[in-house]
Amino acid sequence: YKVSLSSRDVIQKTLDYHGLQGEARTEMDTVLRHLFSYAEKKQESENTVITDDLLLDFFTKELPITNKGSMGRSLRAIKYLSAYLKTGESDVLKLDFTQLTARSSHVRIIPPYSQAEIKSAIDAIDTSTVSGMRDRAIILLAFDTGLRGIDIRNLCFTDIDWNQGKVLIRQSKTNHPLLLPLGPKVMNAIAEYILHARPESGYKEIFLTTKAPIKPLGNSRYAFSGISDKYFSDSHIEKIPGRGFHSLRRTFAVELSEAGVPLETISQLLGHKSIEEDKPYLSYNREQVSFCALDFEKIPIVNGIYAGGGQNETK
Repeated sequence: YKVSLSSRDVIQKTLDYHGLQGEARTEMDTVLRHLFSYAEKKQESENTVITDDLLLDFFTKELPITNKGSMGRSLRAIKYLSAYLKTGESDVLKLDFTQLTARSSHVRIIPPYSQAEIKSAIDAIDTSTVSGMRDRAIILLAFDTGLRGIDIRNLCFTDIDWNQGKVLIRQSKTNHPLLLPLGPKVMNAIAEYILHARPESGYKEIFLTTKAPIKPLGNSRYAFSGISDKYFSDSHIEKIPGRGFHSLRRTFAVELSEAGVPLETISQLLGHKSIEEDKPYLSYNREQVSFCALDFEKIPIVNGIYAGGGQNETK
């Protein structure tokens, strides 16, 4: 979406006002350019005036046609713009768009793998090849840390503390730092790849392509879905719709949940900003749900109308 310089200036100020960085900034920039492009065409002017009617038309008429699958993201961009303009940049807006909410949709559950399935897939990898040693390290890293594929592609030598067994990255999606422990098995797999299979190069990224031209995998077009599909298929594991490389991230979360790790800790390890983001990754832990359903027989009630054996008095 091409917009005028004046519109571009407002967009950048909006993004700066909310402190957006990384992938979140890119997403909001795209929606806002769409909005201003729509406004410039509708008003037939490069000096657009953002009004209540224009925002409502964009949200109710334009987006359902062009951005049907990302209404939540588009609404968030409108809220950001509205909030910025109301700081004094505009006296035209009257409605409070921060109160708008999109109809909630069903949470897409990401099917996890079982430990047995992951072991079978790893056993199916031919580690006598360069690609096999690399792919084994990548899959183990995803399962052991729950890192997103993009952060594994961008992983650098300086991100790993070999003495402490930790990895510290700045997440590509949120631009927030994330510190995670590394188990000996995955550390050995990464070390074996670096020492015996990684092509010689001056790149700072750890994982490289296996065919010329040799370069880092840090490219949005290089997805790991092909890696997971190949080895899980080789180990004769059923292909379930929606289950791919990203499912290793959910498997990581489910394993922690079943081990009794608090949800807040799991959310931090996943690098999420809120627990709401954990919904697609977690299954309900039946034991924890049962515990929550226990009665209050052994819990003393000292206040309210039920205190003192049910008498209407408070202590």
